[in-house]
Amino acid sequence: MAIAIIVEIPGGTQEQYDRVNEAMGLKGAVENPPGQIIHFAGPTDDGWIVIDVWESREAYESHLVERGEKARKAVREADLSPYTHREFEIYNLVR
Repeated sequence: MAIAIIVEIPGGTQEQYDRVNEAMGLKGAVENPPGQIIHFAGPTDDGWIVIDVWESREAYESHLVERGEKARKAVREADLSPYTHREFEIYNLVR
């Protein structure tokens, strides 16, 4: 079953988002990692939001195993404020 991951970053900026993606080798990527259906991000009234949809929890967890430490390091180096991470199973997904 597909899952959605929502990361809300109060005070986050596009520059920080770009720094994290660059550190992870994803800046300018034209293809999603295996198992990721869609990724999008943008500004909110109080910071930045990132939303991903994955084919399954297993696909997401595989991505975390592969890139998790690199992502944590990139987030620390971009000096992101504490953020919230929510996820839910997707009942209906239209492509």
